[in-house]
Amino acid sequence: MSFAEHQTFHIREGWLYKGMAAIKASEAEGHLPTIFLDQDAPEKLGIGQNMVRALRFWMQATGLTIEHFENRQRCQRLTSFGQQVWQYDRYLEDEATLWLIHYHLACSETFATTWYWFFNYFSALTFEVSSAVEVLNQWVTTAYPNQSTAPGSLRKDLDCLLKTYTVNETHASPEDLIESPLSRLQILRKLDSDNPKRYYVERLNSGRLHPLILLYVLIDRQHRERNGISQVGLGSVLREPMNAGRVFGLTTTTLSDLLTELNRGYSDLHVRFVRTAGLDQLTLPDHKPIEILDRYYGEQKYLLDEEGENF
Repeated sequence: MSFAEHQTFHIREGWLYKGMAAIKASEAEGHLPTIFLDQDAPEKLGIGQNMVRALRFWMQATGLTIEHFENRQRCQRLTSFGQQVWQYDRYLEDEATLWLIHYHLACSETFATTWYWFFNYFSALTFEVSSAVEVLNQWVTTAYPNQSTAPGSLRKDLDCLLKTYTVNETHASPEDLIESPLSRLQILRKLDSDNPKRYYVERLNSGRLHPLILLYVLIDRQHRERNGISQVGLGSVLREPMNAGRVFGLTTTTLSDLLTELNRGYSDLHVRFVRTAGLDQLTLPDHKPIEILDRYYGEQKYLLDEEGENF
C-alpha cells in the first residue's frame, strides 16, 4: 500500500522516456543504474529534485522498471515489459503503449494504490471528488485495517489520478502546460464547466483498443493469477480486479466485438468461447504475454515501413 509517493507530480510528457534512457545510458557505460538516487540526478534528467523522486516512483508504478539492491546499491532495471517499450516505442507515440502502461499502473496495488482502487473497485461512472475521497477512505480502512493513512494523502492521490487522465483546460501555470501522456486515452473527463470537481468515466469504444492488446492482458492475467492455464470464465474477464473488463472499462458487447475482431484477423491466436455446465468460458491460445506484444509491435513496424517511415 502506498499513497502520495508521486510528490503531487503526475506523469509528464517525456518523463518515462527520460527514465528509461537514463537507465540504458548507465548500463551502456558499465555503471549500475542508480540514477534516481544520484546527487546529480536533477542535472542529468533536467528536472527538479522532487520531480526526480516522482519519476523514480512512476517508473516502478507503471511496470517499466523494478528496483532492487545490487552490490549494496539501490538500482532500477527495465522489466521485460519495459524492455519491449524501449525497443519498440520508447517515445510513447503508439496509443497501444499507453493502454499497456495504464494496465500496469491500474494493477500496481503496491505503488499506486489509489489507481488500483479506482479502476478495480470504484464503480461509479459519474462522481464528485469529495465523495470519491470518502469512498476511497472507506475502502482503505476495510482493505488495510492495520494501516493508518492521512485523509490528505488520499486527496492528493485522487487529485494526481485526475491529472493523469484528464486534459488540463485552465493552464494556471507554465508547469500545467505539461500534460500526462495518459490523458490521450480519454478515460476521464470533466462532466460540466459549472462544477469543475465533477467527473465522468468514459466507456471504451472497441475501435480504441487493438485486439492484441486485449489478448496480452488476458494471457498476462492467466500467467499471474492461474499459473498460465488457458481457460478463464467470461465473468472473471469482465469483473475480476486487474482483468481486462475492469482495467479498460469493457462491457460484454465491447469485449465480444474485440474478440470477434481478434479471431477474424489472427486465426493462429483464436480465442474459443464455450458454455460448459451453464458457465461461459474462454479458451486462450497457448502463448506468453511477451510473444503477443512482439507480434503487435512487429506488425506495426511492418505497417510503418510500408509507408516509408521509421518506427
